Amino acid sequence: MIIVPEIEKVIILVPRTGTTSLKSAVLKRYPKSVLLYRHMEADGVPMGYDRWQKIGVVRHPEDRLWSLYNYLRDFYGPYHKSYIETIRGSVKDIDFSSWIINNRVVFTNGFSEDCDRYFPKYTVRYSLPENRKSQFVYLRPDLGTAIYRYDKMDLLESDLGLKLEHLNRSSKRSTKQLTEEAKAYVSRFFKWDLSIFKIES
Repeated sequence: MIIVPEIEKVIILVPRTGTTSLKSAVLKRYPKSVLLYRHMEADGVPMGYDRWQKIGVVRHPEDRLWSLYNYLRDFYGPYHKSYIETIRGSVKDIDFSSWIINNRVVFTNGFSEDCDRYFPKYTVRYSLPENRKSQFVYLRPDLGTAIYRYDKMDLLESDLGLKLEHLNRSSKRSTKQLTEEAKAYVSRFFKWDLSIFKIES
């Protein structure tokens, strides 16, 4: 979540929707901006800022999960070693379809694995595995969040006066293939996300 005082906007950063590029471009264009939380949901906007317009990016769920699956293989961060091993272990020796259906590891959470440290920047309200967490939970369009599609980021660039550079891309080591069971799982848990891509704009 980035607070942008110059234009009175709050940008919700959904994991694997170009958030590193977006964060970098916003902080460059609007230097008074503050990265308050990394992936906090829209209903966690602090009082006062909750009156500002919220915006966020939605990505096709299969592509977002595929990006996350690949990113987790080389995951790193300011976390305890056991947490990094847990995150990396969640995708080790498991194919993409099986990971989508069976993963129970939460990706973003303010607490370290052994709970001896707390990282406020990584706080979320709904601590769910990403393969079960619709982008609706992050973005909450019912609370007025303006939604931009990941495949139409030029609209967001234009509206915010930004130029995005592609940063933090995950390296893809195999081809994205989904079994029918995994496709059915995505259809079940990501109904809202998929509906955004059925609307042509």
